Amino acid sequence: MATDSRDRQRDAGDKPGQHDANTCPIHGVKFVVARDETGEATLDVINAPVEQTYRVGDDHGTRLFLALCRSRGLLPYRHRRNHSGTISVRTSFAEHDALWARYLELDRELQVKLTEFTLAFVKSRVGDAPK
Repeated sequence: MATDSRDRQRDAGDKPGQHDANTCPIHGVKFVVARDETGEATLDVINAPVEQTYRVGDDHGTRLFLALCRSRGLLPYRHRRNHSGTISVRTSFAEHDALWARYLELDRELQVKLTEFTLAFVKSRVGDAPK
């Protein structure tokens, strides 16, 4: 079963100690100076994609999380030597929050369905427990 914790390992795709002066490595936003129609300098803020590592637990949770990522057009991946239940995704903070909230909701439903199926299977194959 999935836990409600996820790694807080977030980076802006840079090596430790090295980052673009226009990107905030903590908040995942990038500041871009642009020019408007009149030639005036404007400051735009862009949500830069950040990596988030998730630990989803069992095989069913992993399959659910991978399918959810792909349905949102995200590319989940694993780093070398990571456990099979550890998945990394690169996207904006808002998308990470929405992704994790939806996963927790679907995982609760999945656990209920798996429990119902397991109980029905055991009852049909083994029978009721003696009283």
